[in-house]
Amino acid sequence: MYVLGLDVGGTSSRALLLDASGRRAGYGRAPGGNPAAHGNAVAVANIGLALELALRGIDPGLVAGAVVGLAGGGALDRQVFDPMWAAAGLRVPPRLTGDLGIAFAAGTAEPRGTALIAGTGAIAARIEDGEPVAIADGLGWLLGDQGSGFWLGREAAGAAAHALSRGETGGVLTRLVTDALLGDELPGPAVAEMPGGAAGAAEETRAPAIRLVVRAQSRPPLELARLAPLVSRAAAEGDPAALRIVSTAARLLCETVAEVRRPGETSPIVLAGSVLTSEGPVSSAVRERLGPATVLAGDGAGAAAWLAGREAFGWDPATAARLHTRIVSGD
Repeated sequence: MYVLGLDVGGTSSRALLLDASGRRAGYGRAPGGNPAAHGNAVAVANIGLALELALRGIDPGLVAGAVVGLAGGGALDRQVFDPMWAAAGLRVPPRLTGDLGIAFAAGTAEPRGTALIAGTGAIAARIEDGEPVAIADGLGWLLGDQGSGFWLGREAAGAAAHALSRGETGGVLTRLVTDALLGDELPGPAVAEMPGGAAGAAEETRAPAIRLVVRAQSRPPLELARLAPLVSRAAAEGDPAALRIVSTAARLLCETVAEVRRPGETSPIVLAGSVLTSEGPVSSAVRERLGPATVLAGDGAGAAAWLAGREAFGWDPATAARLHTRIVSGD
């Protein structure tokens, strides 16, 4: 018998198959399956592909349990999802849950603590008995997600645009963002194309900034998250603008944690999402601010499969704790 765990986000959909001993029996990875970001049809197709890869060579009728951690799950159309699940040959109904409980389980086998996710978006939750009981942020790129990958990318683009509008082109972050957004484009129109006089000179100075703004705004907003790594690169070189962005991002993420965490609490704080699990200045600053209770999340699909195994196979607490580290670490 087997169990399935799925970790479905905006960037990727991952499915892991475990046997009763906690051994990995199959794995599948596909593009993002967040229905809020991609729409139901694309999301379900990608989830189905991850399932197909994980179940290759396995009788799906032997799957005894399944947990699906799904970011944006509230937008999921079950009339689309359920037929896909059945078409995969799966007879066991999946337990659908949000990504917060999965992220927490990816970092610890403890039943309570705090989860902080900062990937494209950002959200924190207090976890009790494996489920979120209080949530902060997660309000989307337009109104929230402070300190997230999108937030970092937007701040980087904004800092570069403001620098260019002042005629400052030498900053590390400004150069990285300009290269990323404009590539080999000329920095501005030829002088002959500009109106004369002081007004013309001012417009000429601002031309690179306007081009960068136009290019940034011509793309889907969430693509700005791709600029987030540039903040880390520039900060490593001591760029003042990048260092300010890093410091502010860390402060905002820790303030989000403070909204859900009780003062003096010592339970684990699990950090998940690419901004926090990748080596970089934001992750380092957040861990320094939050202290020794922090632990980095491991494999989310492994965490979902571990939860499914605990439910379907009835692992005792000692066995579940022993298997947890191996499963979520990818071993």
